[in-house]
Amino acid sequence: MQIIQIVGYKNSGKTTLATKVIETLSKQGKNVASLKHHGHGGVPTGLENTDSMKHKQSGAVVAGVEGDGVLQLVKQTWTIKEMIACYKWMNIETIVMEGFKNEPFPKVVLINRKEELNLLKEVENIQAVILPFEWRDLHLPYPTFCHSEYNVFCAWLMDHLELGFHI
Repeated sequence: MQIIQIVGYKNSGKTTLATKVIETLSKQGKNVASLKHHGHGGVPTGLENTDSMKHKQSGAVVAGVEGDGVLQLVKQTWTIKEMIACYKWMNIETIVMEGFKNEPFPKVVLINRKEELNLLKEVENIQAVILPFEWRDLHLPYPTFCHSEYNVFCAWLMDHLELGFHI
């Protein structure tokens, strides 16, 4: 299974890029899934005050609810390894992971402002950087793309995936 990790600060365009990558991979016939980190603290909207949460609070190790094809699982803590195992069990070929910037997976880093360049020193396994057009001349040691070049980036990504480049 391949993992494409997209990281950046709030409102950097992570979801826009993740959507474009998922769309591109899906059109190529890939069995692709997404995994997003809720980085705003607390429980993601939609789980509080539910029967599943009451089950969990009553002592269930895992509480799940299904409806109209949507399965939500509540567990006290999930490790990234456990989440990935769930995706493997579902025969996913590629996970587009949004966030989880401290995880070791190969990353695409989104930068919007000069103050955000420090992120390049904080994360590991950077494969590409997407930044404003006017910063193209920064000469970073990674392939760089402009925000307006999501299609070019996706083509680059597909080439690397086809070559067996396991991100």
